[in-house]
Amino acid sequence: MRKSLKPSRMQAKILPHLSRHRPIYIIGLNSGTSADGLDVALVRFSSHKMPEILECRTYGYPDSLRERIIALGEAEFRDGIAWLALDRELGVTMGRIVKRFIKKNKLIDLIGSHGQTIRHLPRGYGKPLTLQIGDAAQIARLSGLTVVSDFRRTDIASGGEGAPMSPILHEALFRTEVKGRAIVNIGGIANVTLLPPIGSSREPQAGDSGPGNMTVDLAMKKLFGIKYDASGRTARKGNVDTAFVSKTLATPYFNLRLPKSTGRELFGQSFLANAISELRGRPPEDIIATLSEITVASIAYFILRFGPKINEIYLCGGGAKNRYFASRLKEIFKGNIVATTDALGYDPDYLEALLWAYLAYCFVSESSVNARYFTGAVKPYIPGKLCLP
Repeated sequence: MRKSLKPSRMQAKILPHLSRHRPIYIIGLNSGTSADGLDVALVRFSSHKMPEILECRTYGYPDSLRERIIALGEAEFRDGIAWLALDRELGVTMGRIVKRFIKKNKLIDLIGSHGQTIRHLPRGYGKPLTLQIGDAAQIARLSGLTVVSDFRRTDIASGGEGAPMSPILHEALFRTEVKGRAIVNIGGIANVTLLPPIGSSREPQAGDSGPGNMTVDLAMKKLFGIKYDASGRTARKGNVDTAFVSKTLATPYFNLRLPKSTGRELFGQSFLANAISELRGRPPEDIIATLSEITVASIAYFILRFGPKINEIYLCGGGAKNRYFASRLKEIFKGNIVATTDALGYDPDYLEALLWAYLAYCFVSESSVNARYFTGAVKPYIPGKLCLP
């Protein structure tokens, strides 16, 4: 993580104003699988220091935009023209958000943008396929800043599945010489990074454990007309159908070997429709509790199946503040620390925005990342593609 700030050849070309002594200021943009808004984090990268989030904010999307993103992300949707139109619109929306954000933050060098995942097919048609929209050219034009984007497809080009990417940052920030740690990122999809102590005979591992907030969010919208289960309140009122949880965890995805990743194609509307059908006659609160338990059980199964000895579990992402998730994981892993990444000095809501800033920093620093044990990439690579303003 501690990289020299002597300007690389890349920096000299696209950021000629940088000196070897000045920190680099990068905005990270994250629009997650739940599509509820854009997380923006301004990050300072300084020589011999860990990255520091200076300011962060979430800008909500209009309901109409969020609903179209979700609809266009479903497996049965195949309208390429609609994708192209949304790609442009979302890029313009993101660019305008950044323009608002930088009015108060003048000293910014570039942007790292993830975009919005519309398709993620890790096994595709024999090869991994992924698509993120939110046109980087529009972001660059409207903000006046250089943009690094399309990180997942550079991973695929290097032999990986394009996901999960969060473990690249988790290893850089949170691996220690003493403790075995699991970093659990609960976004729309949940992914787990297993970090044995430095010097251990075991390598770090990671993968998508299964659904995170996605199925619960969809169910809350359908059953209660609201966007999400705040703090897991609804889940805590319901009773879990343990038979359905066990049946779900017996399906093929949960028993795949690593590396593995998934998305809305497997745990979107079709999954929810099947769950509601199988749980018909149960109160809505029971359905939310059962879907929430699937998230918890799949995370626990992943840690127990693949993990080395784990001493500490840290939660991040939108689901980190869901009390149902946290309390159940504490019950399952009694004797272990279970906390959010706040305890490690990083806001759990903005770690993914920090990730894209970090990968943009790697790009301009010409620093390769090694995602072999996370995505299956067969060789280190420089992440992302460049778009000048």
